[in-house]
Amino acid sequence: MASQIVASDNLIFTGVGASGLICDYASRRFAGIGINSFSFSDVTYPIASKLRNTAYTFMISLSISGETGEIIEVLNSLRANKDITIATITPNPSSTIAELSDIVLPYNVEERRVGLHFDLSSQLPAVFLIESLTEKVFQMTKEIDY
Repeated sequence: MASQIVASDNLIFTGVGASGLICDYASRRFAGIGINSFSFSDVTYPIASKLRNTAYTFMISLSISGETGEIIEVLNSLRANKDITIATITPNPSSTIAELSDIVLPYNVEERRVGLHFDLSSQLPAVFLIESLTEKVFQMTKEIDY
């Protein structure tokens, strides 16, 4: 994943709810080390038009369940674009979102929900993976010496 991030023109994070907040954090970390990165949790945002004239985009979706309908729609709409590689960070590697992805980075966490929409699952494993990935990319870009 790190080498693909370094090679990309755009790094996009997407998720909703608590995962969307982690996406904002991740995007800010990568932007801080010089990677063209942004996050969107508004799944109605016309992302395909924003990417129309770009060469290579690496997208990372975050989802505890891997079954978030809005994220599935976004990924489905981007699958046909061969200039986009999709990765997913999720504890559910057999989920729909994982199946729509080129790369899956799974982790273990107990899914805990209150009702349908309030997720009490820990985001610490996802944050750890994002921070580790940021550090790896930072080390790689230091070696390139732009």
